[in-house]
Amino acid sequence: MLKGTRNRHCDPDNRGLFGNALNRPVKSLLITLWLGLRLQVLLPPPASQRIRPAAHFWLLLILQIASTVLIAWMYAPAAAVFDPMGVQSDAFLAILTLGSAALAATVLKRPVLAWSLAVLWTAAGLWLGWIWVLLEWLLASFGIDLAAYPLSIRLVLLSWWLLILRRSLDGLAPDAGWAWPGVVALAAALVSGLPALMLPLANYYEMAYQLPVAYYDEYAPPWPLRSSPEVLLAGQPALVDHALAKLKAQDPQRTDGYLLAFGGDGSETVFRNEVDYVRQLFAQRFGMQGRTLGLLNHPETTDKLPLASLTNLRSALKGMSEVMDPEEDLLFLFMTSHGSSDHQLYVDLLGLPLDQIDPQQLRLAIDDSGIRWKVLVVSACYSGGFIDALTDSTTLVITAAREDRSSFGCGVDSDFTYFGRAFFIDALNQTADFLLAFDLAKERIAEREAIEELDPSEPQIASTPLIEARLNSWAGQLELGPELAWSLPDLGDSRESPAEPASDRSD
Repeated sequence: MLKGTRNRHCDPDNRGLFGNALNRPVKSLLITLWLGLRLQVLLPPPASQRIRPAAHFWLLLILQIASTVLIAWMYAPAAAVFDPMGVQSDAFLAILTLGSAALAATVLKRPVLAWSLAVLWTAAGLWLGWIWVLLEWLLASFGIDLAAYPLSIRLVLLSWWLLILRRSLDGLAPDAGWAWPGVVALAAALVSGLPALMLPLANYYEMAYQLPVAYYDEYAPPWPLRSSPEVLLAGQPALVDHALAKLKAQDPQRTDGYLLAFGGDGSETVFRNEVDYVRQLFAQRFGMQGRTLGLLNHPETTDKLPLASLTNLRSALKGMSEVMDPEEDLLFLFMTSHGSSDHQLYVDLLGLPLDQIDPQQLRLAIDDSGIRWKVLVVSACYSGGFIDALTDSTTLVITAAREDRSSFGCGVDSDFTYFGRAFFIDALNQTADFLLAFDLAKERIAEREAIEELDPSEPQIASTPLIEARLNSWAGQLELGPELAWSLPDLGDSRESPAEPASDRSD
């Protein structure tokens, strides 16, 4: 409310919660921050509390910008650089806060409350951001990744924000009744909170380097990451060990499943999308929370996940065999990248000298782990060429294409490959039967390729009675989790479009 305004929400003698201390700007601002913190535990501001919004709103906005910059820096990938254009997001949210406060004050027929509400809500939002960061960190220490539940997280945050706004009205408009302020708080929460949770807003840290397709360029681009190639490669054993240390031990009373997801080509986000989604799907739907491990080539994940390399693949497989029961438990290995007509899986990150992976090398890495029961899914062009080398009596092998055919859906404009979408998003959200899921995916892919007049990829499968019996036993004890919708919460605003067949990487 404006300075000098008198009503039941103000103390005309300037003796609020802390008395004459409100005459001091710093202490007055601290009082406002304290009121915002009280709202986090749903304690309304005292009805007699006086607020000085003329100064506080802009001071709080400056604090909000500094806070957002710090949080963005904490989450920024190694390759990101500071981008001051991120201030647009804070300015946009400030406008929404002012608008929702004005809306609430108008509907309540108390226009004098507009600035007071804007100040309180800005202070509350400042605390909410840091409380959420702390909660995310605490849960991560217990192996719970909140990013795996994007829709649930949005609903929780919006609900929490709604309760905060509702309690703030209890303090500033205590005689407005119960039902009507609730409706006002809901409208204000939708205006001020929903866009912040749903719209792709500018960030203070962005990738300064737009990934080129390096192998098409005549000259290699400048190295974009903060860590030099030597430092990056030297740190891989520690990253693999850290990832393995976070895996949950197997339960000797049951057959457990463990997932290893491998995204080979770092120049296209489609492979990152698939690795991220498959890990979330297996954790949520197939009871593998804490039992998934990702190897990924992408500039934004080099400080978080081990690289997808043959060396790391061997180390990860060997380490997982020591966590799981290699004679009883199931390994699900998913590999996604480009493939060549001479049957090599393409492995690259910004031109690093990484080995390509052929079927014999993959078979040797799996055999060295000593893991007996395996489901191997290879999504790449010409991936049918891996079947003969990988097949044995205790292994199910699924590939995205025949040995002499391309698969489709990769490219910088794609979110998911045709096979990845059909098998993981569509089929495995319907059934826990991997053979049935393959049949459903193969049919769906064939229909899509026919509509787009593409040469059929003809996904392949090789199975045996032994592995099918093992999978049936595992599925029989499984408490199947909910379906996992596909969304792009943090990976840009691309939309899938039909892509040309992946190029032959043997050139």
